[in-house]
Amino acid sequence: MTRLRTAVIGIRGAGRGHAENLARHPRAALQAVADLDEEAARQLAQQHHAKSYTDYRVLLEQEPLDAAIIATPHFLHAPMSLAALEAGLHVLVEKPLAMRVSEADRMVDLARRQHRVLAVGHNYRTFPGNVKLKQLIDSNQLGPLYRVLWQWLDNRPEAYYKRDIWRCTWKHAGGGVLMNQTSHDLDLICWLLGDPIEVSAMVGNHAHQHEVEDTAIASIRFASGAYASVQLSTFGPCLNYRQLCGERGIILFQDERDANVHTPQVFRLGLYKEPLRQTIETNPQATGRPEITWQEVDCSDASSPSLLDSFVDACLDGGQPISDGESTRRTLELINAIILSGVRKKVVSFPVDREEYDALLDALISGKISLRPPGPAAPPASGPGSARPGRRP
Repeated sequence: MTRLRTAVIGIRGAGRGHAENLARHPRAALQAVADLDEEAARQLAQQHHAKSYTDYRVLLEQEPLDAAIIATPHFLHAPMSLAALEAGLHVLVEKPLAMRVSEADRMVDLARRQHRVLAVGHNYRTFPGNVKLKQLIDSNQLGPLYRVLWQWLDNRPEAYYKRDIWRCTWKHAGGGVLMNQTSHDLDLICWLLGDPIEVSAMVGNHAHQHEVEDTAIASIRFASGAYASVQLSTFGPCLNYRQLCGERGIILFQDERDANVHTPQVFRLGLYKEPLRQTIETNPQATGRPEITWQEVDCSDASSPSLLDSFVDACLDGGQPISDGESTRRTLELINAIILSGVRKKVVSFPVDREEYDALLDALISGKISLRPPGPAAPPASGPGSARPGRRP
C-alpha cells in the first residue's frame, strides 16, 4: 500500500502532535522532523525511526518526501510552505495560512501550478458542533441567513505570552487575538456564510503588554446579503456565543466552559411557524412576534474526518482537503481586512488592497503605529527562555 512520506517542521506545540499522529497513521509515514532544538528533534525522530534535522532547507534537499507539515511561528508559514511547494511537496500548514493575504496569494498560486495539495490547520471545521451547524445551514432549515451575532471571549494572562515570546509582536505573529486565537472562528464564519465583501471594525490592546491587538469588534457584510456582528477578545470571561438568524428560524449556540468548544452546552434550533417575511407582511398585530418551536440539537450523529485524514486522502487519492488553501485564504483576507479597518478607521471592501495592507503591517512592525496600552514596556522580542523567533529551523 502506498504511504504518504511526510516530514514535520517545527515540533513545539502542535507539531509534536502531528508527528505522533503521522507515526500511527495507516496511510502515512513519519519520514523526518526538523526543529531548532536539536536534542528534542533527535529524540522524537529516534522514537519513531525517523531522521532529524535542525535546518528545514537541508531536510527538503535530502529527504525523499511526498509531503510536509509545517507547525512553526506564523512568520515562517509562508516562506516554509513556498519552499516545500517548490520542492514538489504537498503541504499542511498550521493556521493561519500566512500573515499577509499577498503571501497567501503566492502560496495558493504555486500549489495550483505545482498540482499539489495545500491545506491549513483550521480544525474547527471538524468539531461535531460546527459540523452540525453547517449541516443545519446547508439544509436550508433556517432559510436565507440575514443576521449573525458571534462572540469569542477568553482570558490570556501575560504568562501565556512569556511562554512564547513570538506571539507578542507584529513581526512574528502578524496579529493577536485575530491571528492566534480566533482565526478559527473567522474561518468558521466564512465557511458557514460564504464570501465577505465589506468590513467596518475597531481593534485595540486594552490590557496586555504585547504589541498586538487583544480585542476586535467588527461588522461584516457578506455577498449573500447577511450581516455579522463579531466580538473577539482575550481580555474577558470565557464565553463562546453564536446566534444565527434566518427567515425561517434561529440557532442559539453557547458555552461558558470552553471558548474552543467541540459540542456546546446550549445548542437550540428555533423554527418559525411561518417565514419572518410573511409575518411582517401579514400579521395585523403591532409587534408581530413570530411563533417559535424550539428543539435541542443533538450532535451525536455529526462526524468528520480529521484534518490529517483529509489531507492524506487528498494527497493520495485526489480531491480537496477539508481546509484547503483557497477557502482559508478568504479567512486570512478577512483578518487582514479587520486589522486594516480598525487601525485606519475606515470601511474596507473586498478584495483587500494587498499593497495597502502590506504597508500597514510594515508600519505596525516598525512601531510607527502602536496599539499598546499605557503601562509597562512590552517584553523583548527575544532573550533567555524565548522562542528565538528570528531563527529558522
